Amino acid sequence: MPLPASLVASIVSAVIETVSQTSTVSTAQYDTYLVKRTLPPEVKVGFMLPPPGDGTIIISGHVLQLSPVAQFRNQQNLIVMPMAIQKSSDVVYLNDTFGSVHRIWLISQAEAESLKKN
Repeated sequence: MPLPASLVASIVSAVIETVSQTSTVSTAQYDTYLVKRTLPPEVKVGFMLPPPGDGTIIISGHVLQLSPVAQFRNQQNLIVMPMAIQKSSDVVYLNDTFGSVHRIWLISQAEAESLKKN
């Protein structure tokens, strides 16, 4: 049974009205809505260049050795492959017991500012 034209028009009108009433949310406001991830308190803060692919990483101008099981996480806390990182980014990182970089979290601008305040 086909839908009456008046019902279709009513549905389309309701959708358009809902979309037009939604307010725009700034990036800063959006960041406050996200669930904040908990980073270990002993992390070090730095600025990372894209990984060169040779088992090292450059953070804040220092060439550091990567752990064989190094793990990179993006701003959504998802694991990413090092070669997928194509731009420089603010990061926090942990070293393992041998001094190699073991965990790296790419952080958003809001997280970087939050860490600078602490």
